[in-house]
Amino acid sequence: MSSTAIISAIITLLVLLVAYAFISQTMERRRKQRQRLQKALTRRINDFKFLVQGFPPGFLPKELHTLVYRCLLDALDQAIALEPKNQVLIEELALYSKQLEEISRSPKVKRTPLNDPHQVKEIKELLQGLNSFIAQQHSRGHLSNQQHKQYNDQIKRLVIQISVDSYVVNAKQALSSGKGRLAIHYYSLAKKLLARDSGRENYQKQIQQLNTIIEKLEVKVKETGSSGSTSQQTEASRQQASSEWDKFDQEASWKKKKSLYD
Repeated sequence: MSSTAIISAIITLLVLLVAYAFISQTMERRRKQRQRLQKALTRRINDFKFLVQGFPPGFLPKELHTLVYRCLLDALDQAIALEPKNQVLIEELALYSKQLEEISRSPKVKRTPLNDPHQVKEIKELLQGLNSFIAQQHSRGHLSNQQHKQYNDQIKRLVIQISVDSYVVNAKQALSSGKGRLAIHYYSLAKKLLARDSGRENYQKQIQQLNTIIEKLEVKVKETGSSGSTSQQTEASRQQASSEWDKFDQEASWKKKKSLYD
């Protein structure tokens, strides 16, 4: 074999080795990208399944409930595109698609007040996660200003209502312990919280109901001399009652930086 042929063979071999290395690196990079995407989709699916399953029936307005389901179905569609033979994903897509159809056909259900402090805390955390996701979608142009405002207003109303639920639970616990003045204090905080937004929302019926309860309790406290003074708590709690949404929004903004819905 001539030296020219040997040199040509060596060059050809080097070219093949370089091409093989390039192809191998490209395939490895694509494999890692695929794995990262699968992990991200798995996290997103689990997050939205958590939202779907975490709220009590009828708690979310239909628009918000539909948004959560559509995001879940979109994530499932993307995951199935990567794993078309994954039977678990296919079955989950069918299940949640059916549930979404049922939601779209179901009549509006009146929200049931929360009566468990632990549940109130859990629901507030779920709402913070949902609020962060909606803010992200708006910042990325996936939601219009009108849609963002609509969803944001709905979450704000829910935050106010579960904060009122929390005050009412505390008031009932105070009453069960014979602390009438403390119960009046919590009912008054609930009323102030509703009155703050009564110009934009129709909370007059709830405010009137709370007024009636407070008036009856005040009469009872005067007659029985019920204990439970709240003089040391009043100022701090009054500030808390006037800023529930502001505090929620600040916490949601902080958690938005750590959100898993990317």
